[in-house]
Amino acid sequence: MAEPEYILGTDALELERLGFQHRVWARQAYALWERAGIRAGDAVLDLGCGPGFAAFDLAALVGPQGRVIAVDESERFLAHLTRERDRQNLRQIDPHPGRVEELDLPPGSFDAAYARWLFCWLAEPGVALARVARALRPGGVITLQEYIDWAAMALVPRSETFERAVAACMRSWHDGGGTIDIGTRLPTLAEECGLRVEHLGPIARLGRVGSLEWRWIGSFYASYLPRLVTRDRFGADELAAFTVEWDRRTREGTSWIHTPLMLDAILRKRE
Repeated sequence: MAEPEYILGTDALELERLGFQHRVWARQAYALWERAGIRAGDAVLDLGCGPGFAAFDLAALVGPQGRVIAVDESERFLAHLTRERDRQNLRQIDPHPGRVEELDLPPGSFDAAYARWLFCWLAEPGVALARVARALRPGGVITLQEYIDWAAMALVPRSETFERAVAACMRSWHDGGGTIDIGTRLPTLAEECGLRVEHLGPIARLGRVGSLEWRWIGSFYASYLPRLVTRDRFGADELAAFTVEWDRRTREGTSWIHTPLMLDAILRKRE
């Protein structure tokens, strides 16, 4: 079967980019897990796990007595996860192929779940959230990191060329059928699924040229904008202008990048 059409693909270059991306955001993930009370011995769902970078961190957190069920629809990503799991002897990780919207797990069988930038791509996020909530024990917790204002991304000083790229991406997100700023809907979705909002907190980062933030945004655009050109969602001339502008800013070293506005969410299942 063909691989699912991920937003940036599932090839070796994307695997490398995702590894770097996880390192950029690992500190925020650990802080969220700690705040939610995920601990040794817990059974945790890693939703939309991709190649497993967060799953490995969760495995270290829950320890050998815990479990991490790593769910993803990409067989290629799960194959990478499985190889790394075996190499690191992390037997508490169990790869689980499939779509989150179609999860069929025993009720009350997990202590926690985690997802980063997953629900924003789903056509029916409420359906997926309800399935995850059903799999949690009473008092269990869903921890999410999702966008609340993707278009808040900005180059400082301002750049109209950069803003055209942001606008093109926003158009493509709407074309894809998801809700990129799903964070604005989480309180309502949580209530419908029998979850209470225990914590919502903003994540806003600003980094100068050469920072993790700068390199993360640069790697995203280097991969995604050419895809928009092939889909006639961004002009080849616009891509050339963006590349010239980004390279110039990088050489000069005096610019900053504001990342998309995200939020941490801790959703607790009612007892």
